[in-house]
Formats: sequence, structure tokens, C-alpha cells
Amino acid sequence: MLHRTSSSRRLNIKQAWNKFVLSGKVEESYVRDVIADSWLRCYNMGVNHRDGYCQDLLPKEEIQQYIQEKKQLIDIAKPIMKTLSKCVEGSSFIVVLANEKGFILESMGDPDVLAMTKTINFLPGGDWSEECVGTNAIGTTLAINSPIQVSGEEHYCSKHHIWACSAAPIHDSFGNVIGCLDMSCSIGREHSKDLGMVVAAVRAIENQLHKEETQGQLFAAHKHLTTVLNTISEGIMSIDKDFVITHVNPALSKIIGMLPSHMIGKQINSIFEDCYHIKKVLETGKACLEDEVRIDVLNQHIHCTLEANPIKDKSMQVVGAVVIFREIKQVHQIVNKMAATQARFRFRDIVGKSDKVQETIRKAKIAAKSPSTVLLLGESGTGKEVFAQTIHNSSERKDAPFIAVNCAAMPRELIQSELFGYCEGAFTGAKRGGRPGKFELADGGTLLLDEIGDMPIDMQVNLLRVLQEKNVVRVGGDKPIPIDVRVIAATNKNLSLEVEKGIFRKDLFYRLNVVTINIPPLKERYGDITLFVEYFLQKMSLKLGKEISQVDAEVMEILNHYHWPGNVRELENVLEYAINMVEGNSMTKECLPYYLNTAEVKIKKEEELFTLAELECNAIRKALKTFDGNITQVAQSLGIARNTLYEKMKKYKIKK
Repeated sequence: MLHRTSSSRRLNIKQAWNKFVLSGKVEESYVRDVIADSWLRCYNMGVNHRDGYCQDLLPKEEIQQYIQEKKQLIDIAKPIMKTLSKCVEGSSFIVVLANEKGFILESMGDPDVLAMTKTINFLPGGDWSEECVGTNAIGTTLAINSPIQVSGEEHYCSKHHIWACSAAPIHDSFGNVIGCLDMSCSIGREHSKDLGMVVAAVRAIENQLHKEETQGQLFAAHKHLTTVLNTISEGIMSIDKDFVITHVNPALSKIIGMLPSHMIGKQINSIFEDCYHIKKVLETGKACLEDEVRIDVLNQHIHCTLEANPIKDKSMQVVGAVVIFREIKQVHQIVNKMAATQARFRFRDIVGKSDKVQETIRKAKIAAKSPSTVLLLGESGTGKEVFAQTIHNSSERKDAPFIAVNCAAMPRELIQSELFGYCEGAFTGAKRGGRPGKFELADGGTLLLDEIGDMPIDMQVNLLRVLQEKNVVRVGGDKPIPIDVRVIAATNKNLSLEVEKGIFRKDLFYRLNVVTINIPPLKERYGDITLFVEYFLQKMSLKLGKEISQVDAEVMEILNHYHWPGNVRELENVLEYAINMVEGNSMTKECLPYYLNTAEVKIKKEEELFTLAELECNAIRKALKTFDGNITQVAQSLGIARNTLYEKMKKYKIKK
């Protein structure tokens, strides 16, 4: 069964793997039974989970002996392997053939990937059975006699966690396993269709091996493989040496908006107004890899990447080409997955039951259902990005990219190119083909502009234009690129005061200040510190390999009365330090950092005991000072009506 691995699922599998290698037990339901069974076999065989390097590499004479024994299988499999490799050429894949014992017989594919596999002896002569290198597609498919995809942390050995592998066993006419076919790539590549392609290729190999099968069955196998290729999301087209289109898959038909029957048999220049890249491949015999192009077809502009590979006959003469089109949105989605830019937090992940946090969550849930711009206000370390991710994951854009940009961390001279992208030759050092900006990468999804208050004022006008016109123009370019992006801005600054100081543009402030959500600091979240301690203890104890069963009451007293200027981030760091310092299973006062383990903390604790009236009076005075006496903003920040504020000011004899 095909297995998709999302970033959140990978994290779950990683946690389950960490527990298993320590305990030898799988208790999590999200670990597939076939993977759990394989882990247990490897554990019982004593496979080193920290390794994964193939120690059993056959001498050349033994390799030749195995190859000679499987000559028929190799002769039949190699052309099909080449076809399969050609379909994914340039996409960082490797195709491998192994015998029934797990020894690799043949491998082919991307040269860079082949070079990487040498570091772990994933090459001819290497033993890739479970007993040698743990759970992997080759060893496990031979162990269970069934096709399987093993992705990332599902591998038993940690060195294999960067790979996604799909394999299927090959049978003779009597049903005996005689080998297996494997296709492997980096975990960051799209691999959801790999297992289907491998299974289809294996069926083709078996059909060739089973001489009693009819021509009709061979045609059905070809049809099966064609069907799998037609389900690929990239547009695929093949042309002959005379520039005539010979095949078009449904994905390309959808991208271009033209039926395959209206394209096949026609000259390529009758469909595409600009086919320079494709013609160059046929004329030179050199591949064109991942060029970003704008194709004019049927009076429309298609923004995509184009990859074209020549097809050569036995005499190495070019007889055609295979062209792969990827819509730029699809490319951006792949980039975002590889860069781990998908939002992972949801409302259920927010720790806290205090009234202020619950009110903040309530407002955030309302904002999630709206397409409006959101402005998150809060001190550093309060979790503004966590709330931004939860809003995204509860919105209609949850399946689209989530891109976070720290406006304070980007060098002033690079902000524009980072946000809006640049064209080839825009400046010295610009990459060939240019580069999309964060707005393009976030198209269809959400862009978090963190620390927006630190953006240089001369850049703010460019940002305002993009927000108003909903398109970007790359640096060095002149063509507007339409975008559909929901913006969430976050800052620890008072933007109203920044506007008054002339540091922040008033028009941009009004554009961002649509739905404003104030995230309370940790010192105002009464009762939540205990919850955070429980949460971080569970999280970090696993990470640090320690089991903390008790936290002294004195420790909790200190943590609950400290003022936490660094908020949740500071609390997390304090607890990580304390867990590292624990020598037994109990956290004591001595485990805390020095600045918490002093008399000054106790004194401050006593000084901070106020009556409710004093707290209320101080809160009003502080808010009036913060907002320079602006009654509307003060009332809004305190969560009360203006009339109520006036009454309390009169009660406490507070003058505006």
C-alpha cells in the first residue's frame, strides 16, 4: 500500500523509533504493522540501529558468480530499469536490482545519487538484507514477499533516515522469489508514485520471464505501466526527431488546456509559440534540466519549469525527446516541503488553560475562518509564530504553503529580493534563471511577516503595493506575477507609537491592522506554568534520554513567582538546563540556573504580592502610559469598554 509521509507523521515515526530502540516495543498505532514487525526482527537480530553501513560487500569474483547465475533476470530487467530510470532522469533517483538474498546485482540512475550510495555500500555486491542493514525496502520486501515503501524514519538504521525507498519482489513462473526491484531517492523528493511505478516495472519483468504468457498479457503490462506514468502530476510529452508530438499524458493536457488527441501527430511549433529549449535538445543531444520558462500557448502564458531529455538509439543518434513540464506552483510546493516550511502546530498543541490564553485562542479561531489580514502583538517568546501556524492550519489554506519570514533577520539590501524574488542578471551573483521570492513560494497559502515592526521604512512602501495590487514584480523584471497570499504580521513593538515616531508607515499599519490579536506574556498566564513544566518535561526527557519522575515543590514555587521576561522561550531554556543538571530522577532547586537559584528571586516574589485592586489600578496606569492616554486603545488592550474604563479611573482617582 502506498504510504505518504508528512512532516508531522515523520516526527511521530521518529519519536516511536526513538522509544523502540530503547525499549524494543512499539506502542504507537501510527507505526504500520509491517514496519513494526520488521523493527522487532532487526532488534532481535541485534542490528545496530545507529549504523546502516553495509559491512558485507562481496569480493569481485563472488559478485561475478551471482551475476552469472542471474544473467537471464539481469538481461530482461536492465532495459526496463533503463526505461524506469529515463522516466525520472534528472530527478535524483536510483534504480536497483537485487537477488533473492538481498545482494545488489545492478544499479543505475542519477550520478550524484550513485555517488552518495557508495558511502554506505549501496552498490553491486552489497548485502541489503534486514539482518545486515535493518529495515529497508530491499530487505523487508524479500522478508515479507510483498511490495513495500519504506520512508525516512521507518528505516531501522539512522543512516537511512534520509532515504525514501520503494521495492517489490520478482517471482518466477512457479511463484518463487528470485530477486527484487528497488527505486530510491532522498526523503525530500516527491515519492508517492514510486511504489506504483516499481510494481508496474516488476510486472513487466515477470511477464518477460514467464514465457508462456501471451502477447496480450505483455500489452496489458505495458498498458499498466503507461497508466502509472499517466497518473504522474507532471506534464509529460514525447516528440520524434522531426519535432512531431508522439505522446501526451493527461497532466500536460490539463496544464495546457488541450486534449491529447488535438496535440499528438502535430508539429511542436504549431502548439507552442516558443519551443527554443525543446528544439535545442533535439539539435544538440544535450538535456535541458529544470529551466524556468513562460510558455505561450493558445494565447495564454504558462509559468512552469521545463526539463527535456534526448532519446537516443543504439548508435547514439537522437531519435526524439521526452519533455517534462512542472507548473511553478507545484515546484514551489516541493521546495516548501524540502525546506520544512509547512505549518505543524494546531490549536490542540497550544499549552495553556488560563483565561487570557483561552480568550486569545477564541479570537484566533475566529480569525482562521476569515481571509482578512491578521496582526499578532506580543512580547518576544510568547509564541506568535505558534498562533500564526494554528490560524493557517485551521483555515481554508491549510493544505497550501506556510512561509515564515523574519523581517528583522534579513539584511537591509536583501529584503526586496528575498520577499519578491529576482530575475536572472538582476545583480552580481544572481542565480541562473532567477529565483522566486517568499510571496511566490507562499502562493495559495499564508505568509508570516514576523517582526514586521523592524522592516526598513523605505521597504514598507513596496510591501504595501504588493498587498494592495496582489501581484509581485521580481527585482530586475517588469512582468507582474499574480499571487494569492494571506498575510499574518507579528511584532513585539507598539506599531501605533512607531507610526507617531515616523518609523512605520501609517497606510501600511492600517492595511495590516485588520484583525488584531494580543498574545499575553507568560507572567499574566496564571496557572499555565505548571502545564508548561509538564509539557516540556515530557518533551525534553525523551530528547535528553532522562526520566524525571518528580519536581520539588520549591522548584515549582520559584518558577511560578518568577516574572519571566523571556516568556515561554525562557522557560523552555530554563527547563532544558535543569533536566541536563538532574543526576537522579528528581528536579531540585540546585538544578535551576544560578539567576533563579538566588535570594533575589524570593525577595521579588514577596514584593509582587498585590491586592486585586492594586493590580487593576497598576494595569490601567501602565496601559495609559503605553498608549499615551489614548482611551480607545487602553480599553481595547485591557479588554473592557470605554465607559467601564472611565468608571475605574474615577474609582482609583487616575487622571488621563
